[in-house]
Amino acid sequence: MEPLVGKLLSIGLAVILQLGGLVGAHLYYDANPRDVLIVVDSSYGLSGYQSQIEDWLDDFSRSQRYSELHFATDKSYLGKGDANRDKLFRVSFGKMDASLLNQNYPDKQYDERVLLTFTGADASGWEVVSFSQ
Repeated sequence: MEPLVGKLLSIGLAVILQLGGLVGAHLYYDANPRDVLIVVDSSYGLSGYQSQIEDWLDDFSRSQRYSELHFATDKSYLGKGDANRDKLFRVSFGKMDASLLNQNYPDKQYDERVLLTFTGADASGWEVVSFSQ
């Protein structure tokens, strides 16, 4: 009987430690979310890619549980949160200058930087997602 009690206690302790670790991780990441910047290339022709970009944003935001999403175009920062996501497609400007991205949005300010483009732009230090028709 004693070995059975010891096994049950060991299993119970292991379950409690596992649950405690999961709760602790959830509380930490919930209190310290990652800052993710999403920049959309606002070059002429943006409207032709809006539905593809919207679908990508939906999928990405669902996969980012412990992240605060910041939205911007290559020309200007729009803000944090979904309310600013709606502003991404309001205006198309001239051609994007990828060399200005690192100047406008420094890498030390964000945990992750994502550029959504349809012009084939390449930006060092960014995760680039290209769309095509």
